[in-house]
Amino acid sequence: MASRGRALLLVCLFLICLLPQSATEEITIVPQFGTAFEEILIADASDDLDDPRDLEFHPGNNDQLWIANRATDSISIIHNTGLSNQYSENRRDSHRNHFLEEVSAIAFGDYHPEFDYTWGSAQETRNTYCGQGSPNNFMGPTLWPSSLSHFAREHQNDNLLGSHIDMNHESPNGMGIAHDSGNAYWYNDGYYGELVYYDFVEDHDTGEDDHSDAIVRRYSDVSLTRYAGVPGHMILDDDSGILYIADTGANRIVWVNTHDTSYNVQNIMNDPSRLEPLAEYSRISGIEWGVLVSGLSAPSGIALEEDRLFVSLNANGKIVAFDLGSDGKSASETASIQTSASSIMGLEIGPQGRLYFVDNGRDQVLRVDPQSDVDLDGVWDGEDNCPAIANPSQEDHEEDGIGDVCDNDDDNDGILDSSDSCELGEIDWISSLNTDHDSDGCWDFSQEDTDDDNDGVFDSIDDCSVGDLDWISSSSTDYDQDGCRDAGEDLDDDDDRICDASLDDSVCVVSSTGVDECPSSQSDFYSIYSNDADRDGCEDADEDADDDNDGFQDEIDTCPTISGTSDKGTTIGCLDRDGDGYADSVDEFPDEISQWIDTDGDGFGDESNGYLGDDCKSLSGSSTEDRRGCLDSDNDGWSDADLSWSILNGADAFPNDLTQHSDMDGDGFGDDITGYQADSCKTIFGTSTLDRFGCLDSDGDGWSDAGDALPNDPTQYLDEDGDGFGDSPQGNLPDDCLGLFGTSSEERRGCPDSDGDGWDDGLDAFPDDSRFWSDSDGDSYPDQIGYDETDDCPDLAGTSTSDLIGCPDSDGDGWSDSGDVFPNNADLH
Repeated sequence: MASRGRALLLVCLFLICLLPQSATEEITIVPQFGTAFEEILIADASDDLDDPRDLEFHPGNNDQLWIANRATDSISIIHNTGLSNQYSENRRDSHRNHFLEEVSAIAFGDYHPEFDYTWGSAQETRNTYCGQGSPNNFMGPTLWPSSLSHFAREHQNDNLLGSHIDMNHESPNGMGIAHDSGNAYWYNDGYYGELVYYDFVEDHDTGEDDHSDAIVRRYSDVSLTRYAGVPGHMILDDDSGILYIADTGANRIVWVNTHDTSYNVQNIMNDPSRLEPLAEYSRISGIEWGVLVSGLSAPSGIALEEDRLFVSLNANGKIVAFDLGSDGKSASETASIQTSASSIMGLEIGPQGRLYFVDNGRDQVLRVDPQSDVDLDGVWDGEDNCPAIANPSQEDHEEDGIGDVCDNDDDNDGILDSSDSCELGEIDWISSLNTDHDSDGCWDFSQEDTDDDNDGVFDSIDDCSVGDLDWISSSSTDYDQDGCRDAGEDLDDDDDRICDASLDDSVCVVSSTGVDECPSSQSDFYSIYSNDADRDGCEDADEDADDDNDGFQDEIDTCPTISGTSDKGTTIGCLDRDGDGYADSVDEFPDEISQWIDTDGDGFGDESNGYLGDDCKSLSGSSTEDRRGCLDSDNDGWSDADLSWSILNGADAFPNDLTQHSDMDGDGFGDDITGYQADSCKTIFGTSTLDRFGCLDSDGDGWSDAGDALPNDPTQYLDEDGDGFGDSPQGNLPDDCLGLFGTSSEERRGCPDSDGDGWDDGLDAFPDDSRFWSDSDGDSYPDQIGYDETDDCPDLAGTSTSDLIGCPDSDGDGWSDSGDVFPNNADLH
């Protein structure tokens, strides 16, 4: 649905509006109508309403409203009807052009375990398949499932006949339908103009076509007149068995006693109106029936609520309420309402007992929301600001929700209208001593009351506009004519702006002495600083010998118009903020009581015992740490040394370096770790500069002993492999194998020497034997003499071992060539 909202129709109950107020006291108020009502739009064309005819709430889900659309042979289903989350869907069965062709009415039946509640439909047409075939009379009521998984869902695209579950075909132009019990329904047969009873007995399931078990009974005595295009709806009172029918063409409502069994039955199975096999086809005569109401204007919709029947009149858009007699066979009109409908049809009692109706002319379904208007002023009680007293214009001066006609305080100021001099005065205020001084109901802070205290002085010039009551201003009671009574109320009788005593207000101020020293000043005198410097209420020119009232007579007061306490030096009676006796104008430290002069102008006072006293009074300085006010060349706060103050006393050991001032060990490196060349060994004199400043450096090479691997050799400091030989090649005994620990000392130093003979492994022919280190001829026999292994021929490579060691042995028999008789025969020597 595209939009929802109120129809915003304020309608007075028809009968009540026509009667004078005294007559309405005996009128019964119909709850569904109220004394006024508004129409709430429930569904429209945006919900696919198209030529709607009837509506009914689902008996198993009372917030689900079903609406029959004749133009599209469809059903619009409104879910969560009337709620904020309402939504809709439109169901169109694939075979609707016969089974729901030009539907005029619907009625829910009993619960079915498979199909949920079943429902029947009436079709106002002959059988034409929506104009696709030649008209014939094969038409009548249809039985349907209400299960949303069956209706217009099953057999929509197969060889079966859609989702209907039964149909009979003996009543073209069906105008209305009402459920009886089981699968039995009452039918308004517009073609034959009579009431018909249809009992489908057992449904044939969805899409089937077996109708042979049906029972059809024609009640020919009950004559009904069709009004083409306007349904004649029906409803059955289950308790009394009375069936009510809107006989639209005859402008009446008829009743039928369906519980009456004293009737005649005629078998008409051979009647030409039977168009299909049936279990029973009969005509009933003699049943009890009658006319309930006549003279109506095309009655169409019909609804029942206990003993009250509601009927919609298509011709004029009204809904009429009838109270039924005890037997349900008589009725009296109780009330009616005029709706906005252009063509009202179906009518239904919905949740909370409210009426819902179809406006066919506008493709809408609307709800009647009753309202009450007890005082009959045309305003609903719920919106009436005075519901018991008529006030159609709803005047409400202060907009407090209570109409003026029944409000005993129209401006809501706390003063009853009977005592209020400004009955319709200003709003949003409450009368009190603060807002309505004289309690006359007129707001003091507005133009309502021009003399709030009634003293004869208008508020605009009255300095005490809410002052004492019950007195009149005169020269004897109000000397300065300011509207404030001198006796107790006026704080400044002579109006010189100095209060008479210690009480002040927004006009006068308390005198500097506590009282007005001259309470009878001339009337044209107003105390200001230029004419009453001490503000004591006395005019300086004629009355005051001490104009600033500081205790110093004007004749000796250096500042006669400025109250002051200075009493030292030559400036007397002037401002002295720090109270040291010296006037601020000559005090170089006006806010420091312990100092007043600074001879050298460096910001440190000359008083040694005063706050931040200057230690060098005649020499301007900025030092603050060891001494104050002395020379500080580098501005680090520490004073430069002089004849009276040495470094030992605390003077700056580095007067030109603002990052250092102390040198405890006297080695020339400052103690401040964050300063320039900070001493890493503050308490030990030292000269190191390369790795650390100011630490012990025994060999004087610039590297501190702690950081010098060779602290006693000035040519070496680094020994990365820790073998005792320095890494510098230009230094003493430099390491020939940097980064490699070694103890060699012969030919190369600091290289690995596995056998510890002084020769590094790289040069030692016998690195694992400390006795030997050279093999000149390379025959693996050492050159060193005195050993069994000593090479006897050190310059000639040889393998002999028997007579000589390491000499040539041509035949390899172990004997040297020189001692072998057969040097070339290994078997002989």
